Amino acid sequence: MNRIVGAFCAAALAASFSFSAGFAQEIPIDEDAPATEEAVLEPARDFFDKDTYSTRAIICPFKGAVAYDPGDVSCGLIEVPENREKADPRIIELHYVKIAANEPDDWDTEEDGEWAKRDDPIIYLTGGPGAKVQGYVDRLKDHGVTHARDLYILEQRGIGWSGDFCPTYFLQDPAAANSPDWDQYQRAGLEAMETCFAAATAAKVDLSGYSSIENARDVKALRIALGFDQWNAWGISYGSILGQAYLKEDPEGIRAAVIDAIVPLQQDITFHHIARYYGRVLTMLDEACVAHGRCAKKFPDFKARLEAAIMKTSMAPIEVDAVDDELFPSGKGYFFQDVIGGAPFVLFYEQDNYATLPAFIDSFVRLVEKEDYEPFRLLTAGGAPAFDISQGMYNAIACNDNWHGAMQKAFKEDFADYPALSMIFGDPALVEEQARMCQRYGATPRAPEDYLAVKTNIRTLVVEGAMDPITPPPLAKAILAGFLNGTYVEFPFAGHGPTRSVECAGDFLTKFYDDPNGELDTSCVDEMAPPKFVGALFETKFFTKLGVLAAEDEKKLAVPVVWIGLPALIFLFGAFIYTLAPAARLINGAGGHATSGARPLAWLTSLLGLTAIGGLGYGAYASYEANEFLLLVGMLGWTRWFAIAGLFAGLAGLYLLWLTIKARLRQPLPIGVLFGLCLTGVSGVALAVWLMVWGLSPF
Repeated sequence: MNRIVGAFCAAALAASFSFSAGFAQEIPIDEDAPATEEAVLEPARDFFDKDTYSTRAIICPFKGAVAYDPGDVSCGLIEVPENREKADPRIIELHYVKIAANEPDDWDTEEDGEWAKRDDPIIYLTGGPGAKVQGYVDRLKDHGVTHARDLYILEQRGIGWSGDFCPTYFLQDPAAANSPDWDQYQRAGLEAMETCFAAATAAKVDLSGYSSIENARDVKALRIALGFDQWNAWGISYGSILGQAYLKEDPEGIRAAVIDAIVPLQQDITFHHIARYYGRVLTMLDEACVAHGRCAKKFPDFKARLEAAIMKTSMAPIEVDAVDDELFPSGKGYFFQDVIGGAPFVLFYEQDNYATLPAFIDSFVRLVEKEDYEPFRLLTAGGAPAFDISQGMYNAIACNDNWHGAMQKAFKEDFADYPALSMIFGDPALVEEQARMCQRYGATPRAPEDYLAVKTNIRTLVVEGAMDPITPPPLAKAILAGFLNGTYVEFPFAGHGPTRSVECAGDFLTKFYDDPNGELDTSCVDEMAPPKFVGALFETKFFTKLGVLAAEDEKKLAVPVVWIGLPALIFLFGAFIYTLAPAARLINGAGGHATSGARPLAWLTSLLGLTAIGGLGYGAYASYEANEFLLLVGMLGWTRWFAIAGLFAGLAGLYLLWLTIKARLRQPLPIGVLFGLCLTGVSGVALAVWLMVWGLSPF
């Protein structure tokens, strides 16, 4: 988890801040302006003279991990030179994916006419840098943009199945990062980078070939190899940097472009003010919470409390007994301020999390305030990374694109204005060491002129989410002057990459690509509304207890599962029997044995028990859907009522047992009646005890 959050934080791509409402802004077209930068007088070099444009189809390597029907998703490999600027470069193979256009299930032929696939496909430029393609396929195969056009995704060089040269990056020496010392913890990242670069160099990998410029050339090579005269470009986050480089590299091959979550290509704009941007979105969330009213009453100071928790953890890390000794050889797990500040930071990426974010911060911070660190044990239980990234490629891009040049200065400036939030993004002094390491392994900064600002007439949408925590709107506005036929679009109350995550974005993109020079339909932007904030959470450690138990020994799960499973079956049977039995006796004209009201109470106990178990189960699902981190601290507040129903089932069960004993002392009861009533009563009591033992008591 330490390095997972670190990977998010290391993906720092942002600059200066201000809040704007959603709007679309036309950029005036200069008819006399050149489509690209002024041509250099020297003869242009052909960087593609070693490209063979050779491709071959393969079975998708993620088959079985991603659900799709045959034909809907297909994969291939393309040969490219590792470094087109060298005389005799290695030839490497890059993996690409095609998601075929598909008619939407709700297509109405009578209303919309015959569905037809458009002939101009889209190339999606992935983010990170270093994000692997599988996650994109899983998410974008159902995106609305694929209802009209084929979508191609190139897994960039050095990533995943495109020759990841450090596939074991996060698997090395777990003891190095598992330290109670913040400096040593950070230096473990430097050591991992050194190990990666050394191994890659020994394997004859040319690290200087891993840059945004070569990535852009790969996209052009793929277009030519696939036989397209033109296609549409769509890039988000690092894909926006690559999109700018690609607009310069292949202007004749791009019909229209959308770049989202902007990071400027030009190096004279500092984009590493991450703490500043984090402070910006926390303030915006606080303002939205105040405007909501009820949210402000429930969580009046969540921002200040989060910063205090970060400061507290920076002075003394959280220490817990580790679950997985392979990942934590010392038997202890240590968590620093990057985890405390990083969890809310990551949640800002998706606007779907915003409604629960103040409540989550409130409960998450309370763990630190009370030093109640048991839930952090779950973070020592292992599991797959939350953000599947090829970190070696990320580091090479940072070297060759010269990100270190302004990073140290930006970090120092942020620390002066945002001391608490700056603590989660690392020590500026280490940036200089990273830069020296780049030099040692030949990954030196490319010429600054390769990163000059884009100047293009290609029809382009420059898109931002107003509450993007890492690539905020000012970065987009900083590059607008070069988009002579561009439109700036800002989605209010949206996070990182709204064209990917907003529900109506598929129609928004399709309408734009259908008629790039027509009037832009901004109805999708106008639909964005402030978050509907939830109240206080039902705080519980149930899910962390269950997760730790499963990590220690899955067989131990049998105890809580059987404990709650048997009462659930009995409640289900009882609700059925005690509902139908009175009607059956009435139809048969048979009188029942007197039970002093035990039968209706058994019916009530069964209904309360089923309501409690079903409601808590649905509450867990709804909480996870609302915010994937929520179960670490609890569930949505309304689930408390189902826990209360479970306690009432226990009280009803106790009373039921007393009434049953009382009726049995008065007269003999049929064994079936006696057994059923007792079993229902015991189940009610068992449910209530289960709730209290496993941390689901509402009080």
